[in-house]
Amino acid sequence: MPENAIIVHTSDARRLGLRKGQKVKVVSATNPKGEYDLKNGKSKTMVGKVWPTETIRPGIVTFTLGHGHWATGAADMTVDGTVIKADPKRGGGIHANAAMWVDPYLKNTCMIDKVGGSVSFYDTRVKLVKVKA
Repeated sequence: MPENAIIVHTSDARRLGLRKGQKVKVVSATNPKGEYDLKNGKSKTMVGKVWPTETIRPGIVTFTLGHGHWATGAADMTVDGTVIKADPKRGGGIHANAAMWVDPYLKNTCMIDKVGGSVSFYDTRVKLVKVKA
């Protein structure tokens, strides 16, 4: 797939007034701007297309990993003074991990589920904000 999508239940899409393919930004309490800070003076917004489906539980939002790159060939890179041109297709889709619930004291690591040992992307509350075309 050239890009992924933000997967939501059809009832949630209806309630939020979202349609298939519509662009939305993913925001959260720890990332209200909905941007990935790339730590190089640049950022990438967490914007993706909605994919309503009956195959996910209502109230849940997800996306497949492996899309929305900002590195690995998605941006121009200079190696030993030679510019290697980007392939824009490598950046297709969304990567929304920057929305994860961050520890309010450490501020540089996501919260951990002490029972399951997983990071907080399994329980981060997000909001989908419509993006104007």
